[in-house]
Amino acid sequence: MDTRFSSALQIIITVAVNEKNNTRSTSDALAAKLDARPSLVRKLVAPLMHKEILVSSEGYQGGYRLGRPAGAIYLSEIYLAVMPDKKIWGTRDDIPADCFISSNMNEWSATLSKKAEQALLGLLGEKSVEDAISELAHIDGGKCPVGRAIAP
Repeated sequence: MDTRFSSALQIIITVAVNEKNNTRSTSDALAAKLDARPSLVRKLVAPLMHKEILVSSEGYQGGYRLGRPAGAIYLSEIYLAVMPDKKIWGTRDDIPADCFISSNMNEWSATLSKKAEQALLGLLGEKSVEDAISELAHIDGGKCPVGRAIAP
């Protein structure tokens, strides 16, 4: 399974919460939250910056910030930024076409995949980063250790 979207989503949500808590979001800090290398964070952040979902600054107070308010960034934008050409599933074109199933499976599967992707983008387009933060806080129910929760 490709984890680019879920990792990018975690990065964006972490940056948003860090902004509320006046905490910097550096590649190193974000990588620690993902249990990954800072180079992976930079690779995931690049298309998000290109789409102006994130912005960065260098220097002592540098790091990543949201490119606009969390309520104005939709999960579908994040998905499209990090998964631009990725299909939900692939088809096989190397199967011998010897019956109506194998002769038409690729076309049918591609159509089904396109419809599934449209449904996914519709769902993600209804949720903002702000919505995601609220839903995560609700699921957490106050279990999160002090210092990792959203500042009041």
